[in-house]
Amino acid sequence: MVKKIKNVLFICFGNTARSPAAEGIAKALKRDKYQKELKDVHFDSAGFFNVYKTAQPETKAYLKTNWNIDFSDFKGKLMDDELLEKQDLILAMQERHIKRLKRKFKHLNNIQEKAHILLEYAEIGEDSNIKDPVNLTEKEYNEIMKSVENGVVESIKKIIRINESSK
Repeated sequence: MVKKIKNVLFICFGNTARSPAAEGIAKALKRDKYQKELKDVHFDSAGFFNVYKTAQPETKAYLKTNWNIDFSDFKGKLMDDELLEKQDLILAMQERHIKRLKRKFKHLNNIQEKAHILLEYAEIGEDSNIKDPVNLTEKEYNEIMKSVENGVVESIKKIIRINESSK
């Protein structure tokens, strides 16, 4: 029997653009569309480092405009043993994040099994890496946010299927 997924962590390097966007979108989907199905599922995000301590202004604007999520009080966080241990599923934006995670935290239980690239987990597209949108044009930034959004939407559907099959 597959274990229910209750804690999902989205990760990227700095926890300022992609992973906060993924967290916000997941929370909006839970609020607006899947209250019952995701009632017991918690979403969070973190990074390997956090220079800015908050989400990028472009990420906050994207979440507000497209998902009616106010992330003005978002505080970025760093990954640590305690945060990672409690996760059932860790979704990264790029393969290099997975490699770094598995190298840096190889001492943690099940880290190899519970960490996946977001777009691979969601079974979307050819290239599973979502590049860092920092310092790109607004059009490029929005394209990257759309990739994050698509990955989160499909991952949420998969999480719901897994959780329903493990009742």
